[in-house]
Amino acid sequence: MNLKPIFSRIKFNGMKAPHPTRHLNRIEKLATAIQERFPEINRPEKIKLKHAKWLISHWLEEKNYKTTTRNDYLRSLKILIEALGRSDHWIGELKLKAKGAGGRPRTSRVVKSKKYYQ
Repeated sequence: MNLKPIFSRIKFNGMKAPHPTRHLNRIEKLATAIQERFPEINRPEKIKLKHAKWLISHWLEEKNYKTTTRNDYLRSLKILIEALGRSDHWIGELKLKAKGAGGRPRTSRVVKSKKYYQ
């Protein structure tokens, strides 16, 4: 699966050295897992909500990761969802924390304008 357009939309503003690479590697693992389970998904644009639900309910459970690693994968999944341009409905449906006021500003963001990624 070609994730280059997705990766070009993700910006890591001021995030320290190993963390951006870890997020990108996790996103790649998530996409590979979806492609192995659902062979018809050959482009990231074809990822649907049911595939993200499968990742959370089956794939993460099967891997039996510790809580912190599981949370890291969920954070990366959230970035992937935002980079795909999916609605906030997905975030609520997957029971991931929705964007809200307060807290620390995020160091990663997704560019929505097409002029920044080509």
